[in-house]
Amino acid sequence: MGFSHTFVVPSHNQADYVGLTVESLLAQDMAGSEIVVSEDFSVDHSMDVLRRFGDRIRIVQPPEHRGMAFNWNWGVSHARTEWVSIMGADDLALPRFTRVIAAGVAAHPGAVVVSGDVDQIDADGRVLLSAGTVTAKRVVSPPETLYRLVPANMVQVAAHAFRRDAWEKAGGFETRLRLYGDWGLWLKLSALGDFAHVRQIIAQYRVAYRPGIAKGRLPQSLRDDVDVQMTLIPEIAATMSGIDAARLRAGGRQRFRAVLRETAGMLEPDERAFAVEILRDWAGQVGERRLLERFADGGAVPTGWRGSRARGALREAYRRVRSVVRPRP
Repeated sequence: MGFSHTFVVPSHNQADYVGLTVESLLAQDMAGSEIVVSEDFSVDHSMDVLRRFGDRIRIVQPPEHRGMAFNWNWGVSHARTEWVSIMGADDLALPRFTRVIAAGVAAHPGAVVVSGDVDQIDADGRVLLSAGTVTAKRVVSPPETLYRLVPANMVQVAAHAFRRDAWEKAGGFETRLRLYGDWGLWLKLSALGDFAHVRQIIAQYRVAYRPGIAKGRLPQSLRDDVDVQMTLIPEIAATMSGIDAARLRAGGRQRFRAVLRETAGMLEPDERAFAVEILRDWAGQVGERRLLERFADGGAVPTGWRGSRARGALREAYRRVRSVVRPRP
């Protein structure tokens, strides 16, 4: 059986970009992927844009507006292929996307997720940086799949495909998480098979065009982080054999510190009370109550390795090398 694949585009009020997204999917140099747009009750002119594509795409609509993860699941439920990729309605697939993913699937038959790398672009499509995953291995098997996802979402947004039957077995994107539903799915899939990664840039992820959105979403993103670390990860770990609890704790502590650093960069000391309240139980779980107290008092949060100059220099060197050897579209 050949490679069968669907792009699912969840869309909500993205009339300025969704047409460009669909055009990038239609321009794949490996033809044959279906395109399903799950249109989530936009109040702009998104439907007018989408109707121009006629029968080259399928437009579906969920029964009600219930947020991102619910809309993603609705779109995937209409896919009729073995493999599915979620493509944000403001992101772009490079022409080689499907070809590279298909090659990754062929090379790693045990994979439930195959991912690539992305460029980050601004509102006008200018490349801001190439967000390659420096430490990504070509293939990772359980339980290493789980360990690598605990500190951060390591599957590049806009540059992945997953097996539809694995999505169904896992229960779909995690609807308990308002903003991190994709991370929730990867965590659940980590128990079901290998994750393969191809070190090629295959998509462009749009950032830095909605000022203030990160701070506005901060309360919910912190709640999602707490739910991931204190509820979802223990649930998944309980289904897997041979789990090293110490590695899970270390990963959770690394994530806590990273979240606290990022939050400190967004909030003035007199704005931090709500964050302290949300993070209190998680801080206790990972043994970081003192660090949370320092944060609450307005103190600096240590950068650690992830925020260090050495790591920044390493990533910059990597980006320079990638720009030299980067494959042509």
